[in-house]
Amino acid sequence: MIERMRTLLSPNRPWVHLVYLGFFFFAWLYQPPSPDEALIALAAMAGFVALYIFSLRRRDWTVYPAALVAGVLGFAFMPVTVGGAVYLVFAAAMLGWLPHSRLRTAGLVAVALAILSTVWVMQQPLVYVLALLILAAIAAAGAAVGARRHRQEAEGAARQRQASARAAEAERQRIARDLHDLLGHTLSVVTLKADLASRLFDADPERARSELAEIQSISRTALAEVREAVAGLRDRSLDSAAEEARQHLEATGLTVSLRLDATDLTRRQSTALAMVVREAATNIVRHAGASHATIRTAGDAAGVELTVSDDGRGGARIGDGGLGGLAARIEGLSGRLAVKPAAGSGTLVRVWLPADKGESHA
Repeated sequence: MIERMRTLLSPNRPWVHLVYLGFFFFAWLYQPPSPDEALIALAAMAGFVALYIFSLRRRDWTVYPAALVAGVLGFAFMPVTVGGAVYLVFAAAMLGWLPHSRLRTAGLVAVALAILSTVWVMQQPLVYVLALLILAAIAAAGAAVGARRHRQEAEGAARQRQASARAAEAERQRIARDLHDLLGHTLSVVTLKADLASRLFDADPERARSELAEIQSISRTALAEVREAVAGLRDRSLDSAAEEARQHLEATGLTVSLRLDATDLTRRQSTALAMVVREAATNIVRHAGASHATIRTAGDAAGVELTVSDDGRGGARIGDGGLGGLAARIEGLSGRLAVKPAAGSGTLVRVWLPADKGESHA
């Protein structure tokens, strides 16, 4: 509420200038008007205030007829009270609020000529007219500055809204990627174990119960990971993700070679590589039809390389799904993700990340 009041009362807002209408009544202090004159003046001022607010809220062509009305009111009241000149000042200020254009310039020139004409039309003193011109120029310049600031504020607010929208979209995409990376792998394993448990239920009940217990454990872990992913708090460890992938791959009948030689990883690097390992392992289980998988890392002073390969049917590529999202995540760390045929048969997923010296290491 306080911020809103501060905004409404900002000198950059045109309606604040209505306080200057008080100058209209100064002459009444030493020359009180008749009741009829006062009623006419107040009615005219009320109509002008309504027209002023309406036109400057729109800030379009309606400002020009509103400024003309202000000029007419000025000429109508100046013979009665010297305060009537304030309407001519308002006409200049109203035009000053408009964006620069030839029409606005012509309008300001017309106001200046109208003020000068009062020397001959109303026999106003030249000093008074010059002072009125200066006041009108100041009012127009001040309005132009206020309008520019108002436009800058509006543009800044628009940029802020766009930035907020982009941040919200980035967060939505992050959550979508994390949920895909987490649930895609976990649900694949749960499905395989559920199928295995159903086949073993009659032949080996103990083994079936063991598989069901493991499904419960995996489901609880997945639920916790989903909550952490939505909250953006999950720091995934490459070591734990690789070991988990090895166990799950072996549970489906594959032989797995696991070798992690890169240890000098930042938390962000470890998390990104862990997500790649999980996605690659999920794809192997779902699509590869492989019998052997290899997960390896190697690092040096330049960076770290992760490879996940299998001897399956091949044909994997980076699309719009999990690998596409991971490729974007890796590029955000100045790295590269590539998918190509493995030696012999199958698929090779290769990731390279440069050494990161600006973050604490996992």
